[in-house]
Amino acid sequence: MIRVSGFEVRSQSGKSLLSSTDLDLPAQAVLGVYGPNGSGKSSLLRGISGEASPVVRSGEIVIDGVPLNLLSSPADRIKRVLYLGSDFRSAFDLTVRDLFELGIESASGRFWPGLNPGERDRMAGVVERLQMVSLLPRVFQTLSDGEKQMVMFARALIQAPKVLVLDETFSKLDLDRLISVTRIIRDWINCGMTFLISSHDLNFLSEISDQLVFLKEGRIIAGGPVDSVLNESNLRELFTKVAPHVVTSPESGKRKILY
Repeated sequence: MIRVSGFEVRSQSGKSLLSSTDLDLPAQAVLGVYGPNGSGKSSLLRGISGEASPVVRSGEIVIDGVPLNLLSSPADRIKRVLYLGSDFRSAFDLTVRDLFELGIESASGRFWPGLNPGERDRMAGVVERLQMVSLLPRVFQTLSDGEKQMVMFARALIQAPKVLVLDETFSKLDLDRLISVTRIIRDWINCGMTFLISSHDLNFLSEISDQLVFLKEGRIIAGGPVDSVLNESNLRELFTKVAPHVVTSPESGKRKILY
């Protein structure tokens, strides 16, 4: 589904932000990306999603058999891969419903705006599943930071890209919302979507991910299935001043860290 070959990122001044990176991720899976601040997580995820940036990129990224650099129009790109960060603003006083409908229209690439019945049903399903009906008439700018993150996550699901890239998108969610997000992502995987997620909450990533990548100083120090990557040796290489312990959750059977 996603193949990254020799991908590098440098600043305009020539500083290396991400060393030559190779990755393969199958369809209908979750890749968790973890590392200290400045380790290259956003450089990797923005590059995979084709987000505009002043940095210099090289290497090849292929999504669903199509090289990313051949997706010339934004509409073609966001049908395959969509990037979400963590901070969201709107220059206009748009309601949540407005944002959802504009997201569908931008993803459709149609000349005439307006939603078809299938798109309306998809929007209604996501809104109901995430219990967001009461937010629909609210002006986006009046929402809390956590509510804004949930709204933009819902908008991305409604747009239905093949790959959804979530870069610290859930950093301000409470526990109830985070549990809801975990469940809905696993359900959307079964419907055909693929997710790349970065977070500083390693226990969240271990719960939701099929594979993990650990980044430090712009290079991958470990990658693969969660159980093979999430161990004390790799964690000590990431963080030299902490002594984390890896345990198995009695509830989910997934690996967790204590420190």
